[in-house]
Amino acid sequence: MINTYVRPFYLRAEWLPHDWTMARRVARAGKRVKLGDVQRMLHGTWRESSVAAWYCLRLPPESVTSDLEFALGHAYSSKNAHTLAAAAVALLGPRALPMLESAPCLIDAEPGDDGAGVVAAAIEEIGGTPPIRPDDGYRAWFQGLLRAARDLQVAYRDVQLTSRTSGRCPRR
Repeated sequence: MINTYVRPFYLRAEWLPHDWTMARRVARAGKRVKLGDVQRMLHGTWRESSVAAWYCLRLPPESVTSDLEFALGHAYSSKNAHTLAAAAVALLGPRALPMLESAPCLIDAEPGDDGAGVVAAAIEEIGGTPPIRPDDGYRAWFQGLLRAARDLQVAYRDVQLTSRTSGRCPRR
């Protein structure tokens, strides 16, 4: 799974927070991702779960919600908490609040880690009251991740539509 799904992200990880061309490229690669692989990655290492957060945006929320909740329940740092939070909000909206509020990075943050600030901004975004107040930098960071997640959802839909018709992804 590392070579198939994870490595392609890290070859071009600088696409975040926003690059429509890269979102389309990731969507084309992700159109063949298997549900079982995404579920396994969400239960894997921080690197696997961070990447799986982006791939789960292609899948029906009900098929990955419990796995996404598991991953967030094991997200102790910004190594994966930020991408999981963005995926949770993009997929579930306010229904993601309980899983975000229980993210361990909010309770037992690693010293100097940014995960708690980004997850707090995610909680704030969907109307919750985070246990810590995120500053504007964390809010901006989360907004960039959420924008990337939503762009990726659109790119996944576009890839599905165009693969049925012309096999090409539309330009934005």
